Amino acid sequence: MNSLKKMIVVLAALILVSCGPTAEQLIDVKAASERQARGELLLDIREADDYKEFHAPNTTNIPMGRLALRLAELEQYKGKSIMVIDHAEQRAPRAMEVLLKAGFSQVFVVKGGMAEWKKAGLPIEKLDMQVQPE
Repeated sequence: MNSLKKMIVVLAALILVSCGPTAEQLIDVKAASERQARGELLLDIREADDYKEFHAPNTTNIPMGRLALRLAELEQYKGKSIMVIDHAEQRAPRAMEVLLKAGFSQVFVVKGGMAEWKKAGLPIEKLDMQVQPE
């Protein structure tokens, strides 16, 4: 491999490593549930239909595709903790990046998303009715 190709491979690896949340920016579902109970924001970025199907109680739903347009709704949380949750931790890192670039300083990604939340037996709501963990 010539030196240019090696340099490209190294740069690509560095870019991939720097993508996504750091260990300090990841929070497990049980800790997220506890922190939410203490008043921290749990922001669900799934689409409205997915959110209606089931979601964690007392969450704010702003779909990822609308997040940049709806940042003003979160202005009161600029200096506070925001925990971002999606279905399985695939889009939450991107939402975290959007929030950080917009000046939100305490942003976390919930590991495993709502799939992990449900698996952990944490409370969920469906429509207007609360569903007990299975």
